[in-house]
Amino acid sequence: MTQLRQVLESRLQRPLPEDLARLWPAVILCQLANQLRPRSVPFIHVPSPAVPKLSALKARKNVESFLEACRKMGVPEADLCSPLDLLQGTTRGLRTVLEAVKRVGGKALPPLWPHSGLGGFIVFYVIFMLLLYVTYTRLLGS
Repeated sequence: MTQLRQVLESRLQRPLPEDLARLWPAVILCQLANQLRPRSVPFIHVPSPAVPKLSALKARKNVESFLEACRKMGVPEADLCSPLDLLQGTTRGLRTVLEAVKRVGGKALPPLWPHSGLGGFIVFYVIFMLLLYVTYTRLLGS
């Protein structure tokens, strides 16, 4: 449990509460997955200030999203646990979390395009400017 705490605190760059078992239904696992591979969990259920504890359904959805992210990161199905293992904080659940961190090698993969969503425009702009240059040089050469 101490090793898991150190891994999580190091990856998330913040201290965690003493009771790690109550973190499984919380957002920590999904945040960890997104830290390891950005946007691997597209939606995370978070508790609100009015209701600081997630419902069982939302907690389960978070855990299922984490397990799906583990699959996307290449964690073998045999190394994954059931959602119930993570919700209950069993040893098998802890091993799944450590396997996900180990599988990615502790390094987040960079996104393919800039975060601003301008990737397509940049490609278009470069191609357009290249065509403009070729046309201009041919016109001058004639």
